[in-house]
Amino acid sequence: MAELLINIPDKLYQKTYEILKLNNISIDEIIAASLAEKLHKLLPDPYLEERAERATGEGFLTVMSQVPDVTPDEYDRMIE
Repeated sequence: MAELLINIPDKLYQKTYEILKLNNISIDEIIAASLAEKLHKLLPDPYLEERAERATGEGFLTVMSQVPDVTPDEYDRMIE
């Protein structure tokens, strides 16, 4: 494992420490999990890339043709 020295605001550290202590989670655990989650979001998803490569405009139109042509509810309408 690698060691990491980071600087974070005191208030953020204190609040984080309080919450993690109540939940019996270490700061190391939450930082490792947070980094993993962020990296996962930044890295491309091979499954989605493969699906995108196989996608066609014709396939999209086929799927969209199956969507009913109804007026959306008031709360779901686009603002023009």
